[in-house]
Amino acid sequence: MMAEIPQEGELSRLPVARLLLELRRQRYEGALQLAMGRTEKCIRLQGGVPIFAESNLPSESLGVQLLDAGAISREQHARVSQQVQERGIKEGSALLELGVLSPKQIFQALKDQVRRRILSCFAWSEGSWALEAGEALSEDAQAFRTEPVGLVFEGLVRHWGPDRLLAELTPHLDRIAEPQAAFEKLSARLCDDDDARTLCEELAAGRALGAALQGASSPAALAAAWILDAAGGVAWKVPEGAEAEADAAPDVVLLFEDPADAQEAASETASAGEKASPTTDARVAELRSEVLERHAALAELDHYGVLSIVREAPAAAVKNAYLKAAKRFHPDALSGMGLGDVRAESTALFARIARAYATLSNPESRSEYNAQLDGNATADADRIANAEALYRKGDILLKAGDFAGALAFLQPAVELWPEDPAYRSSLGWALFKKTPPDRETAREHLERSVELDDRDARAHYRLGLVLRDAGDKEAGEEHLATAKKIDPKVTGR
Repeated sequence: MMAEIPQEGELSRLPVARLLLELRRQRYEGALQLAMGRTEKCIRLQGGVPIFAESNLPSESLGVQLLDAGAISREQHARVSQQVQERGIKEGSALLELGVLSPKQIFQALKDQVRRRILSCFAWSEGSWALEAGEALSEDAQAFRTEPVGLVFEGLVRHWGPDRLLAELTPHLDRIAEPQAAFEKLSARLCDDDDARTLCEELAAGRALGAALQGASSPAALAAAWILDAAGGVAWKVPEGAEAEADAAPDVVLLFEDPADAQEAASETASAGEKASPTTDARVAELRSEVLERHAALAELDHYGVLSIVREAPAAAVKNAYLKAAKRFHPDALSGMGLGDVRAESTALFARIARAYATLSNPESRSEYNAQLDGNATADADRIANAEALYRKGDILLKAGDFAGALAFLQPAVELWPEDPAYRSSLGWALFKKTPPDRETAREHLERSVELDDRDARAHYRLGLVLRDAGDKEAGEEHLATAKKIDPKVTGR
């Protein structure tokens, strides 16, 4: 659970999704003002529930919304606009007076307008927000109440990529959810989506988050997990007998402490239309190089190297190193600086930083890790562990349809442990399904996967589809037949 939020802040540090969930928890009364460049919006809340939304964007007017949806014609839109201009009335009133739409249709359009205006803000990675406490609108506005959990769920699925959701859930993947008081109500709000409902059921049954996400076929399960975590619906515990891992630093630390240099640089370039200074350009270029260099070196670094600390570093130094690295290399902070082109690398780097902290921040797991480093089989054991962690994250993104995001994890997994057939198979499939596809490399990895394990039905099936797509129909059908013989229900997912 987050601490009490301040009266204003930056969206790069506290996005709309978290704001709405926290204001819901506080049953906030008043307005949430949002601004990005010249775009301004105002969300009115009563008891923490959005009941109205205003926007200065002409494209979000009621008439344009109805025109784009095909609900009214251009001629009708022109007549409505003329009435609004000449008589100074609202579009809804003009629509009603002209008989263009029925009262019921206008009501539904106004309700949809509130939802649309709020949802579009989930795509904002920069901008500012401010709270203005006070009385909400009249009772008439209650008709436009928009349930915040469902709204946040839709916004996450639409506007947050699976890689961003997964990066924030990374510290909890190996943990079991302990349902809290809010779990049941939150789950009920999410149950309309099959993947979200299944995720809630899996967590309630005591499965680890990573295992519960393995069956996800869309980003919906990731969004549901994010909401349960952010809204305090679950607490996380280490499975009995498993490697103990300490919780990652709470969100409030990352959101409200003084920003690191990277975030300071982001704020320098956040204003719309503001030209970056030569100093800022140099800092951004330097940070891009650092991300790429550290990502390229991940396979060679142990947990201490990832956090840039010595093996003898005390617990406080481990935490400080994690906070500094997480702030500096968080994918969202980098995207806000215009470094979206290295998002795949920063996501993989951020996931590894979280894993290193989870291991080294707990005395027991750190002791076991040190023992591994001292052993003869240390290199292989650590590579296998790292490769497996990367593979599981990549496989989740692969099932969610985020093929580019999956590659950021599957490629280093194969580099760390190239003899694992499952790693090869998933990497080959991601290469084939991404846009544009890399058919030749995909075929190489899938053929190697089949060589390593010729009883893997999925690898045969995937290879069969790749071969058939490449025009080698005979070989493709042979692998497809083999796959069905091994497992009649096999698919490429």
